[in-house]
Amino acid sequence: MRILLFSAAVALSSLAAFGQPNGWNDPFPPHKIMDNFYYVGTKELASFLIVTPQGNILMNSNYETSVPVIKANVEKLGFKFSDIKILIAGHAHPDHVEGDAMVKELTGAQVVVGRVDEAKTREFRPGGKEHPIDRLVDDGETVTFGGTTLTAHIMPGHTRGCLAWSTTLKENGKSYYTFIECSLNGRFVQTLDQYPGILDDFRATYKKARTFPVELWVSSHASFYGMAEKYAKLEKRGPNDPNPFVDPEGYKAHVDEYEKSFEAALAAPAQGKGRGQGKGKQDK
Repeated sequence: MRILLFSAAVALSSLAAFGQPNGWNDPFPPHKIMDNFYYVGTKELASFLIVTPQGNILMNSNYETSVPVIKANVEKLGFKFSDIKILIAGHAHPDHVEGDAMVKELTGAQVVVGRVDEAKTREFRPGGKEHPIDRLVDDGETVTFGGTTLTAHIMPGHTRGCLAWSTTLKENGKSYYTFIECSLNGRFVQTLDQYPGILDDFRATYKKARTFPVELWVSSHASFYGMAEKYAKLEKRGPNDPNPFVDPEGYKAHVDEYEKSFEAALAAPAQGKGRGQGKGKQDK
């Protein structure tokens, strides 16, 4: 399968040309997922707040225009946006890290980025602002703050240094292995920034994804893990009902689905592969 190669400059300018896909930045009710873990993102772009006694951790700033939505959600939950002390990135696409500088300006938070995605992340400079990066992490390294520990897992393909994170959450006396996925999306692999070994990386990532003992899982895009449907169940949850975000079988099905769609994309006829195809989907 012939993969189109795009220079970094062309890829970034094309991403910018798309702007924000319709609806991705719309507000969505913030909610507690489990323990000290909350959803504060938009309708499609996932952001998570981890609350600790020493201050809070935010995962994913999303677009710069997403930051006011995230801030409002944090405050709706009764927390102060200024209490965010650490901002963690998932991967170097503008719909997940473009807002880093604004969050840094508003909170002074330490910005944590994967070392492999550092150079690409620095290229996102909304309004010409320098992209803040305070700490780089590698596969297996941890971020520990206020009694919460998050472990980084490089899952390359969607970007070369795509970072998933794992932690443990508790509810009703039980502990749950929690996985905050980066992105397994290779459906539009031809529109992603190409690098040597990208296809092998995707295939290795699908295998690696199956090695984690996932119980509760979320992802960088709300639609990836059925957030809206699970939130609706959460709203109707009774005292003895299970937490809808505990979904190990759904995680396995998700990995299978995206592996199959990746291979199908490679097997498809080589036609119509301009970056305009599938407008707005190349970042997901």
